[in-house]
Amino acid sequence: MNKKLLRLFLLPLGSAVLLAASSCSDEPDNTVTVSLSNAALQYDESGVWVDCQNPAAGNVVCQNVSFSHSAESSEWGTFWSGFCPSRSNDMADYSDGNWLDHQWGVMSGGGIAGLGTPFLVAYWNSSEGENPGDAASLQMRMADNALFSIRSVYVNNSTYTYYTMKNGNAYSKKFDSGDWLKLLFYGVTESGAVTEPVEFYLADYRDSNSASWTMVKDWTQVNLEALNAKGALRYVYVQMASSDSGVFGMNTPGYFALDGLQIVLVE
Repeated sequence: MNKKLLRLFLLPLGSAVLLAASSCSDEPDNTVTVSLSNAALQYDESGVWVDCQNPAAGNVVCQNVSFSHSAESSEWGTFWSGFCPSRSNDMADYSDGNWLDHQWGVMSGGGIAGLGTPFLVAYWNSSEGENPGDAASLQMRMADNALFSIRSVYVNNSTYTYYTMKNGNAYSKKFDSGDWLKLLFYGVTESGAVTEPVEFYLADYRDSNSASWTMVKDWTQVNLEALNAKGALRYVYVQMASSDSGVFGMNTPGYFALDGLQIVLVE
C-alpha cells in the first residue's frame, strides 16, 4: 500500500476552503484517502476528463478504488452517467444559456485541495429506481473487488444543480419554502445485504423560517461510518431525491460533486 497517501482536512472560511495535507505515515497502511491528483487522467481545455463521453472508457480508477462511469451514443447525441473527473474552475451561472455545455462545474471552483484541482462530478441516472443493486449508476468499490469499510467523503453542489435550485428553469422549479434536495448513501455487504441510507441535504428549505434555509456551496464532509453496521462492504452506491419530482421522476438536475473518499481495507 502506498504510504504517501494524503489525509485531507477541510477548514471552511466563509465561501473559501482551506486545505491542510499531511503525510499519512501515522495512518494504518490499510487506510485509503482518494485524491484524483494521483490518477493519470487527461483533461480537455475546459478541465473535463477527455473520456467522459467515450462509451469505451469504462470506470474511473484511482488508488485501486473504482468509480462507476458509463456513456452511450445515440442519434440524439452521447449521454453519460456515473462519475466524471473534472478540474473545471468555472463557477458561472448559465441559467440563460445551455447548461449541458457546462455540466462539469462545482460551486467551490475545484476539489478540496483548492481552485482548479480535480474532483468528481456525479450524475445520477434517476431511471434506475429503488434497490438497483449492481445496476446502480453511482457506485464506489475496490477495483479488485476487495472488502472495505467506509469512513467519510466530501460533497458539494454542482453549479448546474445549485443555480437551477436558486433560479429555476423550464423543467425545474425555483426552490422555496418546503423544498429540499438530498443524497442517499447505501452500503452493500459481501452477502448482498443493503444498509439503511445515510442522508445528506444539498439544499434544505424545510424550516418555516427562511433564515434557516441552506444550499451547500462549500465542500462538506459526510460521515458514512453508519454504512458499516452490517459488516464489511463490497460497494457503496448513491441515489438522490428532491421535493421537486413528478410522474417521470426528479425534476431537479441529478448532479453533485464528490472528493476525498476515505475507506479502510479489510484484512
